[in-house]
Amino acid sequence: MRLKFGLVLTILTVAGSPAAFAQANCSMPIPPAAPDGRTASQQQIAAAVTDAKNFIAQSDVYQNCLLDYVRTQKEQAAEALKDRDNKDKKPFDPYIETQIQKQIDSNQAAKVRTGAEINAAVNDFKLAHPK
Repeated sequence: MRLKFGLVLTILTVAGSPAAFAQANCSMPIPPAAPDGRTASQQQIAAAVTDAKNFIAQSDVYQNCLLDYVRTQKEQAAEALKDRDNKDKKPFDPYIETQIQKQIDSNQAAKVRTGAEINAAVNDFKLAHPK
């Protein structure tokens, strides 16, 4: 019984939060792991560079999706306030934008970290495999 209550409470908490809706519509990419440049093959390094570039590109799409969500929410709130027949005139909740910005900041930090890790792996590979 306690497990069911906890599960229902979790579902209501996640489903009830404004940021959960954005997360459901915007797929957060998973950062790739950088290989050990000292022991990786040239093919592994090349694949890791491609993975990092793909992650960064997918992150840009994700961040734009989140920004579009905020913009849409603001527009819908503004329209609802203008509509005389609408009895549910709620202004835009700035909490939504704050939460979305936290997600964007976190993803941006992951992009920077991924770039730094892959650059370090490439540098280590070059040092371990001089031409």
